[in-house]
Amino acid sequence: MKKKILVIDDEENIRFTFESFLFDEGYEVSTAKDHSAALLAIDESNFDLIFVDILLDGKSGIEILRYIKGKNLTCPVVVITGSPDVETASEALRLGAFDYIPKPVLQNTLLRVTKVALRHKVVIDEKEKYRTNLEAIFRSVKDAIITVDKDLNVVEMNEASRQICNLFRTSAGKVPGTVRQYCAKRCFDALKETILKRQPLEISNLECKHIYKPHQVVSISTYPLLRDKDIYSGAVLVVRDDTRLIGLERDMKERRKFHNIIGKSEKMQAIYSLVEDLADYQTTVLLLGESGTGKELVAEAIHYSGARSQKPMVKVNCSALSENLLESELFGHVKGAFTGALQERIGRFQKAEGGTIFLDEIGDISPRIQLQLLRVLQEKEFERVGDSNPIKADVRVITATNQNLHEKVKGEFRGDRYYRLKVVE
Repeated sequence: MKKKILVIDDEENIRFTFESFLFDEGYEVSTAKDHSAALLAIDESNFDLIFVDILLDGKSGIEILRYIKGKNLTCPVVVITGSPDVETASEALRLGAFDYIPKPVLQNTLLRVTKVALRHKVVIDEKEKYRTNLEAIFRSVKDAIITVDKDLNVVEMNEASRQICNLFRTSAGKVPGTVRQYCAKRCFDALKETILKRQPLEISNLECKHIYKPHQVVSISTYPLLRDKDIYSGAVLVVRDDTRLIGLERDMKERRKFHNIIGKSEKMQAIYSLVEDLADYQTTVLLLGESGTGKELVAEAIHYSGARSQKPMVKVNCSALSENLLESELFGHVKGAFTGALQERIGRFQKAEGGTIFLDEIGDISPRIQLQLLRVLQEKEFERVGDSNPIKADVRVITATNQNLHEKVKGEFRGDRYYRLKVVE
């Protein structure tokens, strides 16, 4: 895109000369003959460079400079003057004038100054882009960020500093320890240590002892700041509000209910944590306990806490069925597989596809069913009664018993099946 240049001068021949020279170089040029037209043009368009006469129809080009500075515009301003005095030059430079062009204006001088000013504008725009990006990042961070110089004077802070530390922008230029913060000022002590030792520091679970936030707990990190050539310039403090997290951890330690399990003792808290840890691990789980102690509730909690929670959970009481009926119930059968098999039947493993099957009273199953179950655990497949075609089984197996399976291994319960079932006990 063409660079846009504004020429402000009350002499028509100056405006015409500038416009001609600059237009021939490929620039887009606008002109203004007086103070009012200049302000209107500046308000309506973004210019990459502005030339302004120091004397402008009874007014001063200094007023234009003040206006541009007041609007925080980044375009360079070059002053056109016949005979600048020291006071006018000083005021123009203080207000940010980039350069002077003396009258009469020479073409080579005008084009040289224009190129230099526009290169300067590119640098300014690049710095402004990085500044605004950094400022946006600074604002978006939820943690308080406070930077100090090597004398511990506050240089900059983000909005989160007000919310977490009760620090306002009026604190800039002051030492944090002298600012009224309504807290124990432990963060300031950490900053002093980092400034002194030039080493990062981290403190977790720090109680602020804030007058207005008595329960606030934070984690703080301090880091030394280095400029070019390893010049030490100060430190940065990052404060994260952990109050809610600490509260959740405290609640977790004192949970009174988990899914449909009720209990707040230390052992129950350990069970809750174990269930959560097991939820997304697809290992086989063996639940041991006397009748009525809640083994089925634990099985449900494991299933509904994990990734399979949207899939079926199928329950089977292994002690309630005979060997043949249990085999058919678990794996299904084809029509005519045995007397009374008048139609096909889908087994519980197929019904639980993608989900969980809970086999209660697993200690009562026969050696033959044990063998078939071992195949499912090892090969992830089974066959329906009366059918030789294997069926894949994506099913998590949770088993339970009120018996001492370890003792039964010495008798009718096979050791290899027992250890397959008790991956986690």
